[in-house]
Amino acid sequence: MNPLDVRFDPAYPLSKLRPADYNPRRLSEDSFVRLQGSLRRHGVVKPVILNADGTLVAGHQRTKGLKAIGETTTPAMILPQKVRLQDEIKFNLLHNRVETKSSVVYAEPGPIGQWCSIPWQTIEVEESKNLPFQQAIGFMTAAHGPWGSVVIDDQGRIVLNAEYAAVAKAQRFDILAWTCASFDAGQLVEDLTGEYGVYDWTGLEEQAPVWNQHIVQPNRLREHSSKAKADKVRYKSEVWERLVLPWLTTSHRVVDFGAGHGDYARHLRGKGYKIHDYEPYRTLKGKYAVDIRTIVGQIRTIERELRENGLYEVVVLDSVINATTSLDYQHWVLTTVNALCAADGQVCIGTRNLERELAYENSEHSISRDSTRLSFLDSENVDMRFVRGKWQRIRYHTPESLLGLLSRYFEDVQISDTTRATVKATCKRPRVLPIEEYRQAFSEEFNMPYPNEFRHNKHGGILDILIELIEDRNSKLEG
Repeated sequence: MNPLDVRFDPAYPLSKLRPADYNPRRLSEDSFVRLQGSLRRHGVVKPVILNADGTLVAGHQRTKGLKAIGETTTPAMILPQKVRLQDEIKFNLLHNRVETKSSVVYAEPGPIGQWCSIPWQTIEVEESKNLPFQQAIGFMTAAHGPWGSVVIDDQGRIVLNAEYAAVAKAQRFDILAWTCASFDAGQLVEDLTGEYGVYDWTGLEEQAPVWNQHIVQPNRLREHSSKAKADKVRYKSEVWERLVLPWLTTSHRVVDFGAGHGDYARHLRGKGYKIHDYEPYRTLKGKYAVDIRTIVGQIRTIERELRENGLYEVVVLDSVINATTSLDYQHWVLTTVNALCAADGQVCIGTRNLERELAYENSEHSISRDSTRLSFLDSENVDMRFVRGKWQRIRYHTPESLLGLLSRYFEDVQISDTTRATVKATCKRPRVLPIEEYRQAFSEEFNMPYPNEFRHNKHGGILDILIELIEDRNSKLEG
């Protein structure tokens, strides 16, 4: 068998299906009733996708709906070889995606109410949209064969999955199609493109512990390794370059909280700036192993600075809250930076911009090979991604949601750069928070959990001095 020969089974037994344990979709009762109505009217016009070992990769809600209305089989696309978990997840997400701006594609229709194979030579792409989505599909078809399908009306217009057809034309492979009558197409599209559940990542909490977040830390200010880009720096920080460095002087006392690999802190210290950095998941160079000794050393350095000189004039929080694994951690981070900031100091924050991300995804331009760039957000604007064999969370904010969030911790919040990839904020005049919330935040942020339930428990000193300093600062703010 050719490794890319995907097999189509028009009547795969539902009893043989094995659901994937990572399926992120959740249906409300109303949505489930609507799904059953759609299945009764149209049947399954979009086959489920199975891994070679029988794992249901995409179509979990459809199969539940089929069982609920008494059906025993489903059309299925069966991948010819078992694919890695990362690609299983991509199939799931790409297959579930709703096309909001479909391309306009025509092809040769088949008999109404039947499956057929459409030759790629008959496909005509009249208007191409959603190019990032097409590219993501293209990577998966190139690696695993023609795993998708389309719905076409009897006039030759592809009414569902037009992006998949556009990829088939470009890559020259025939496509599986279900043909419907043109007068039924509108109802079919309305039924199949409505809201069928929301993403709910709670089922993956145990597989995405907080320490996985170290894999999102970029290597900033590093030179490209290729000769063509020699001496050119990659991955500069928008927060540092646009929000902090234009006015920062060597007299400012700065702490970079959640500093990742600490590239900016190290670079600026070399230029005479007074800057400390803290990263609870600092890794050993070139390894995944967490460097506990260095982390504890950072805590002790900051504790010493606080005892000698008080709270910081500048706190930088660059790309940290977008990596917080829960709303609790988001609260603890912001409570801690509130505490580190002097009464007349300021906090400079940058986080992932949801509006820019969605605009990028819907753009007419190509994207990188990583199809996980596509967003599948839950009700808290969190996306789960499978990277380097690990789950990670990415949390997004709009300018409005960021302003609302930060205003709970600071009285003066100025949002800037709202059209860029990183939405930024400058915060002043820290609000007075309950002392027990400070204690809990410090206990979490300066004594983070590590694998095997390990905590270093070296945070007592910094907790004590911070409580003393913020009690003094807050009494003055309240007075």
